[in-house]
Amino acid sequence: MQLPTIQENNDLQQAVDAKELYQSLGLNTAHWAKWHARNIDENPFATRGLDYQTFTQWVRGNETRNYLLSIEFAKKLAMQVRTEMGERIRNYFLDCERKASQPVVALPDFTNPAIAARAWADEYQEKQIAQEQLAIAAPKAAALDTLSHAKGSLGVRETAKAVGIPEREFVRRCLDKSKPLSSRFLYRDDKGRLNAHAHRIKQGFMTQKVASYEGKDGYDVATIQVKFTAAGVAHIAKLMQNKPVNHLRVLEAV
Repeated sequence: MQLPTIQENNDLQQAVDAKELYQSLGLNTAHWAKWHARNIDENPFATRGLDYQTFTQWVRGNETRNYLLSIEFAKKLAMQVRTEMGERIRNYFLDCERKASQPVVALPDFTNPAIAARAWADEYQEKQIAQEQLAIAAPKAAALDTLSHAKGSLGVRETAKAVGIPEREFVRRCLDKSKPLSSRFLYRDDKGRLNAHAHRIKQGFMTQKVASYEGKDGYDVATIQVKFTAAGVAHIAKLMQNKPVNHLRVLEAV
């Protein structure tokens, strides 16, 4: 069973899709409506906007309600399921919280000329190594140019352009269900929206943010932004054959 994906959220900071959590816990899908009503809507210890957000989805032509849960609230719900998977998900959330609470490493004292010079030299060396790795990874100068000008990450369309593959073909290969789950990058949710696989986010190859706005019906509507980090673009570039631009293809996603 796949662990639920942790997403970045403006209000909840980090959030989990409630339906994805429910499925990861191995609970009966027929009881979803009763479960979210009892554990979320009618939970006297859960506060909307602080512990969860509500949004609507279309599933097989029917409108259904779903939620984004804070990590703390999702952990509490997982603890109520006294199964091996419930314990595993609980520990997963605890580990995420532990990493998030780790202290930030202090910056060097740049008032000391020797330390400042060493720090500058280390930074320069790291940049040189990064540039060499990108030069090896990216098959074409066009892809390198796109990547070097990217501010942090690239969207799906920009990533496809960077590696020289038409966007539709790029998405198809990232979704390819003929490959093992560990070799895929993207999947579609019930509404057909592209989502990043959790293991790719953990590898630092992708990011996923959820933004929300209030719809006409008063419910929050969520939009998903999937992006590839510079490391992710470089990793995909390594999987390409050295062919002319627009003729590159993915050899194998590993």
